Amino acid sequence: MITSKNKTMMALIAALTSSTIVAPAEACSRILWETENHGVFVSRTMDWMEENQPTVEVRHAGQSYKGHGSEQGKTWTSKYASIGMTLYGVGIVDGFNEVGFSANGLFLDEESTGNLEGEAAQISNAVFVAYLLDSFATVEEALENIHDIEIQRFEHNGHSMRGHYSIQDKSGDSAILEFLDGEWKVYHGKQYDVMTNSPTFEEHLANWNAAKPNSQDVVDGEYPILGNINSAHRFVWNKFMKSQLKEPTSYTNGLAKIDSVTYKIPLDAANRPDAEGVMRGYATIYSVGYNLDQQVMQVRYQFGDAYTHFYVDFDQLNDGKNYSLAADKADLFGDVTQRFTNTEGVMAHYATN
Repeated sequence: MITSKNKTMMALIAALTSSTIVAPAEACSRILWETENHGVFVSRTMDWMEENQPTVEVRHAGQSYKGHGSEQGKTWTSKYASIGMTLYGVGIVDGFNEVGFSANGLFLDEESTGNLEGEAAQISNAVFVAYLLDSFATVEEALENIHDIEIQRFEHNGHSMRGHYSIQDKSGDSAILEFLDGEWKVYHGKQYDVMTNSPTFEEHLANWNAAKPNSQDVVDGEYPILGNINSAHRFVWNKFMKSQLKEPTSYTNGLAKIDSVTYKIPLDAANRPDAEGVMRGYATIYSVGYNLDQQVMQVRYQFGDAYTHFYVDFDQLNDGKNYSLAADKADLFGDVTQRFTNTEGVMAHYATN
C-alpha cells in the first residue's frame, strides 16, 4: 500500500528529477560534522569528468599574493600556514590552516562575476579558497571581510569555472558563500552542514525541508531517500545520511564514518554518454577527509588505474617551507608525509614576493 508519506516523497523525487538534470552535471559534495569529544570533521568529494592533476600542497605563512591580474586584483600576505588540494595546477579547492579554519570550493553554475570597472577588489575563484585559508582563523572573521571582494572566473580548456564556497572552524561554525548577481549571498550557522552543486543553496534548503523525515519514527531502512547523481538528490542524501551518525570512538572512527556517508558517484555510471555522446555526469575522482583538531589530511584517489588511500600529517610539514606531492600517483598508501618535496607549488603563479 502506498502511504501518504510515500506519495509525497514520490512527488518530490519527480519534481527534483525534472528540474535539476543538466548535461554535464558537475558534482561534488561537502559534509561538516561537529562531535562532542573529537572535534569537527570535514568530508569532501571531487567529482569530475577527467583527471585534473591534483596535488596536495603545504604553504608556509608570510607569503604575499595577488589574486587577479587586473588593477583591482586583491593582494594579501598569508597569516597562517595551510595544507590544500589543487586543481589543474592553477588554484586550491580545499584545505585547512594551522589554527583549524577550513574552506572548500565546489562547482556552481550560477556564480556571477565581479565588475572590473568598479572599486571592489577582484579575486579569481581559483585562489579564493587559498585567500580564505591564508587570512582567517574563524568563520566570523571571514564573514566580516568578504563583502569588499568580488569574484572573477578562471577558464580551463574553454570551460568557464564557477563555484560556491563553504567555510568552517574548530568551533563547528559554518557558512555557505555564493556570489550571485554581483553580490554575496551568505548562509551562516552550524545547521548549514552540507553543500553540493547547482541549483543555488536556497533551493537545496527548500528541497531538504520538503524531503526530510517528520519524525524519528520513519528513519529506518524503508524511508525512500533520494539517491540519483544530480546535485539536488545528493544534497538530500548527504543531509539524511549525516543525520544518522553516532558519536565516534576515535579520530579514525570519525573519519571512517563521515567518509562512509558522503555520496560517491560511480566511475562508469556517471560517465555513460547519452545518445549524442555527451557526458551526463561526473564521477568521484577522489575524496578528502580531515579533523580540524587532529589536522591530518586523508585522501582516497580512485580514477583510471589508481586506487589509493593515504594521509598527510600537516604538523610534521609545517616548518616554514612549501611542500607538494602529486595526489594521483598509484603507489600512495598509508603515511606519505615523508614523500613530499620542497617546491614553490601552484600558488607561486600568484606570488608577489
